[in-house]
Amino acid sequence: MSQQPRDSHAPPPAAIQMTQMVYGFWVSRCLQIMAELGIADIIGDVPKTAEELAEASGTHAPSLRRMLRLLSGLGVLVKDESTQRWGLTEMGEMLREDNPGSVYGSLRAHGLLLSWQAWGDLANSLKTGQPSLEKFMGTSFFDYMRTHADVAAIFNNSMAAYQTLNAPAVVNAYDFSTTRSICDVGGGTGMLLAHILQANPGVRGAVFEMPHVALETRQRLAEQSLAERCEVLEGDFFVRIPEGYDTYILSQILHDWDDERSLRILQNIRASMRPDSRLLIVETVLPGDNVNHFGNLYDMAMLVVVGGRERTHAEYAELLERAGLKLANVYPTTMPPSVVEAVVA
Repeated sequence: MSQQPRDSHAPPPAAIQMTQMVYGFWVSRCLQIMAELGIADIIGDVPKTAEELAEASGTHAPSLRRMLRLLSGLGVLVKDESTQRWGLTEMGEMLREDNPGSVYGSLRAHGLLLSWQAWGDLANSLKTGQPSLEKFMGTSFFDYMRTHADVAAIFNNSMAAYQTLNAPAVVNAYDFSTTRSICDVGGGTGMLLAHILQANPGVRGAVFEMPHVALETRQRLAEQSLAERCEVLEGDFFVRIPEGYDTYILSQILHDWDDERSLRILQNIRASMRPDSRLLIVETVLPGDNVNHFGNLYDMAMLVVVGGRERTHAEYAELLERAGLKLANVYPTTMPPSVVEAVVA
């Protein structure tokens, strides 16, 4: 009896799938080096030969060509055999630094030696529950960022690019039309709030940030002609939160902290809320076990880098209840984060 041909569309055997995952970090490293060397920006809109790319990036052409071949097989680059020139695919365009919302910033941040060292010591985090990154930084992530401007700039650019994609998704997922005033607690440079204000002309806002961030926040808001509608308030959300706003926002904040410190932030917000105020938590909500979800990766990153965590629907409900709040609804977005709406209990 002749053997039936194997279905070319069938999933690879378990051993092959597992092998692909084992070597997955090799691909990540190649993409990180692409960003570090600026290869995608060198290519730009005009495909180039490996020799041209090597000269512009200070690399060895035959070796660079091997990496280009790998990435072309993954759909990042495409080679024109007639001209021997390498161009960017739609996916490869996302490696360009000048492409809004690109992954360039993330690749630069996660390509830092500190990041690799931290993940290399993942076992320490699993044994202790503490962020392994602190061992290499010698202090907490946030304290290190305050004293190392070069590293902080790389991480901040990474978050800014991520928020470029998240902010429109939040605006499209949640109805701000009945809101009169918003306080974005720990709102960084104000990107999310700027999107909300631009889409809702009748709303006024405030970004509440640490003093070392506030200056840049004011500059960014002024550049977008929002200085008249959005003030920048300075302070520490572990101490107190500005009072009297319709809506409070915590975007990508709670996942940085363990439950006890997250509870302190939530209690401070609860103390400043009016009876009719609402709190919007913009975070990835984990779907639970046996589900392949981006949030599970981010959850591990929070463990390794800052000692924080992503949470499930039930975990948010419990944490909010402890703070005197009630989970009212969860609005999914087209990006990993959802909008978790909470009201005064």
